Amino acid sequence: MLWTSDFWLRTLQNPEAFWAMATAIATVGLIAVANYQLRDLAKTSKSDFLYKLKKDFFTPEARRLVFLAENDLLKFKPGRIPYFEIATPDAETAKRMEDLGITTSSLSTGLVDDAVLGPLEDVGVLLERNLVSLDEAYEQFDSFVQICVENEAIAQYLACCREDEDDDDVYDHLQNLYEKLNVRGKSIRAEKRKAKKKSHS
Repeated sequence: MLWTSDFWLRTLQNPEAFWAMATAIATVGLIAVANYQLRDLAKTSKSDFLYKLKKDFFTPEARRLVFLAENDLLKFKPGRIPYFEIATPDAETAKRMEDLGITTSSLSTGLVDDAVLGPLEDVGVLLERNLVSLDEAYEQFDSFVQICVENEAIAQYLACCREDEDDDDVYDHLQNLYEKLNVRGKSIRAEKRKAKKKSHS
């Protein structure tokens, strides 16, 4: 019978059988170690990838645009060359704008695309390709997605971009990301509140 004392005795007395068995055991061990290391590497690589993704998003231009959108200081101006006008702020807001280096009275739509909408669209693409999870997207980008998509001026710009039938899918990954985060975000916040209450009880 396999793995009995007779089996081991015959194996140890037969060099060919012994080395074949030793090689098989070593191979299985190497495969197990390799799988463990690959899983660990995948986790590290994904963590590094998410860190880089968020770091690349937080440019000075992105910070300025998110600030303007969050404080409803953007006014969309359609036309042959559409752009965003920056509303006149109150004294306190003007100080914060100065801190951020906001000195212009208008912004090109291209800057908004490159600094904010484009990167968030990329997050939506990565989510649909399962390269980031919805929970990860929530933790890293939810507030920025909410601010940008819900901003009236940016919403007007997106509607303008989609007017042409051939462009009706412009930033559709961003829109899908926004909708999914709205649904999942409620559950995540509820889970966090529950865990917080449990830890304090």
